[in-house]
Amino acid sequence: MKTLLALLAGALNALAFAPFGWWLLCLLSFAVLFGLWLRAKRGAAAWYGFVFGVGMFGLGTSWIYVSLHNFGGLPPWLAGLCVALLVAAVSLLPALAGWLQSYVLYRATAPHATTMRAILIMPSIWLLGEWLRGWLCTGFPWLTGGYAMLDTPLAGLAPLGGVYLVGLLALMSAGALLALLLEWSWDNLLLSSLLGLGWLGGWQLATAPWTQPQGAEISVAIVQNNVPLQHKWQPRQRAQIIADYLAQSARHRDVDLVVWPEAAVPEYLHRLPADFHRQLRAHPADFIFGALTLGESRPAKKDAQTGGQADRGQGESFNSIAAFTGADRTMLYHKRHLVPFGEFLPMKWLFQPLFARLNIPMSDFASWRAPQAPLRAAGNRFAASICYEDAFPQTWREQVASAGVLLNVSEDMWFGDSFAPHQRLQMARFRSLESARPMIRSSNNGLSSVINWRGGLDEVAPQFVKTVLTAKVQPRAGSTPYVQFGDRPALLFSALLIGFGWLLGRRKLR
Repeated sequence: MKTLLALLAGALNALAFAPFGWWLLCLLSFAVLFGLWLRAKRGAAAWYGFVFGVGMFGLGTSWIYVSLHNFGGLPPWLAGLCVALLVAAVSLLPALAGWLQSYVLYRATAPHATTMRAILIMPSIWLLGEWLRGWLCTGFPWLTGGYAMLDTPLAGLAPLGGVYLVGLLALMSAGALLALLLEWSWDNLLLSSLLGLGWLGGWQLATAPWTQPQGAEISVAIVQNNVPLQHKWQPRQRAQIIADYLAQSARHRDVDLVVWPEAAVPEYLHRLPADFHRQLRAHPADFIFGALTLGESRPAKKDAQTGGQADRGQGESFNSIAAFTGADRTMLYHKRHLVPFGEFLPMKWLFQPLFARLNIPMSDFASWRAPQAPLRAAGNRFAASICYEDAFPQTWREQVASAGVLLNVSEDMWFGDSFAPHQRLQMARFRSLESARPMIRSSNNGLSSVINWRGGLDEVAPQFVKTVLTAKVQPRAGSTPYVQFGDRPALLFSALLIGFGWLLGRRKLR
């Protein structure tokens, strides 16, 4: 019965995230999990954490099956097996959190020990596990608790400590709810009131002017052409795809910037014909678009037929963004955080047989490791990211301080009509909130958007529709505490809470 309850609580927690956004379920589901942990021994607590993770990730990341089967070409049984193995793997961290929290104050049964564990120990250990999940094996930060709080007063704390600080306060609130349900005491009521101050503080900080407007507004046109994946990488479709982007852009000559999505140009940049660059130069706007680039292994030669550059040899391939500002001036950003199995193959000696069955084109990219400056276009600087890089704020914080606008280009067609595009938009909104900067977000098949500096949606395009989204964007200058310090304050606060709760519990027990 308790196992089933943990599984159900995990599944309900997944509904707290986009596209549902029933954030109260996040608090209730963790209150249930913490309640199961309170009286459980270490092995049982680890099991409940694992089952909770299976329910949460099994439902919340079900879109992985869509990517592997519908678009990756794996048979249903193999795609299902891969998803099951991944869900089991990421659920090991909730299991570890359950084991660790039972180790701290394991034999404490007094009311104060229950309160310390529910409000301080359990939330802090869970939060550290979420952070570890965002780094381990390249990272999988999906369903981090703070994202569910995006449209609550707690989101006002994001510029201070990011998604992990917001998540920690939410988890502590779940622990306070449990403590009050178990015992209505003055101590528990006092701690819950202090957490209430955190909610009130977030509500007040939501109106704080963390950054200031910088310069004039940018008029932008985001081209969303909804190109099917089965066409995108076919050589015979390439010219028509590029022509369609150019034609859509030509209708918007009154804007400052035109943005195309990830790999909108399904060709290496140096192989594009001279006519492509001529049409970009003829347009009064600057262009930012996704393309492929090749690192040089030997000097490039001029291609007599195309007027562009010939093949550069066996250099590394990069998933890139090009900022074209006229007169053939092009600045590049190369993707740093690649998608395992989608853009590179980890541990080839082990996964090569599986990878051979996946129908994923352009899946052998290299990761760019050197620091990169913001892209320059339309008289402004843009902190760039590609696809799910916007789920890893630590990878682009180095750009944000000197940029006025965030920029993300994506290819969400891999996810179909699943939860993933909505979850990705939710995470992108958090990046704007943390940095107090607007974001231009261009996606091939939908949910292209303009996000304001408070994380709200100014404009958003529907899914699976060919359209051009136009908007005004106000660049901003300044730096939030999160841009300066990142996740360190939230992690340090969690560690201090664990130490305080453990020391206080031991003193009380004696």
